[in-house]
Amino acid sequence: MNDKSYRVGGYVFNDEYDYREAKKEADSVEYIKANADLSDLNKVIKLYNKLVERQTFRTVVGMDFLKELRNRILAQKKVDENSLPCIRVEKSGRSRPYSAAISREAENRYKEQANILKSKLRSSRIINAFLILIIIAMLLISLFAKDNSYTDIENEILNKYAAWAEELEAREKTIRQKEAALNQD
Repeated sequence: MNDKSYRVGGYVFNDEYDYREAKKEADSVEYIKANADLSDLNKVIKLYNKLVERQTFRTVVGMDFLKELRNRILAQKKVDENSLPCIRVEKSGRSRPYSAAISREAENRYKEQANILKSKLRSSRIINAFLILIIIAMLLISLFAKDNSYTDIENEILNKYAAWAEELEAREKTIRQKEAALNQD
């Protein structure tokens, strides 16, 4: 793991997820700086209020930008510090964007459902493998078995028709002999 691959805005991140989140926020900050008129104090105040209200930024990169906006507003002394909303900082450690929206109980339910589905998937794979083995065994039996009930019945029918054909040939031969004898008289 190379430190350079996890650096954003002067910060080094140990986790790839945190790095990605910080990178997204750094891109958002650059977009805001490029497209927003930060020289107009009223627009800066509105932007700051919206960003804090929506809790848009969660990493230190975004928090730095919010602190920069807050300092810019307070430096103009047009707004009192107590009237500006404070920057909310979530507890330290890994916070996921979905953790705030989904309660721990719901998250645990989803994990339980995922485990149940995994066990069902494993069971269905085992059953499918067993059925495939049965089909292969049936095919092998039908290919390599010489004496089975079907071949016995088939041989019996062939023997019956062969005997019938011999009997017909013998009758035909006797009829032809009688016709030859009658034609000579």
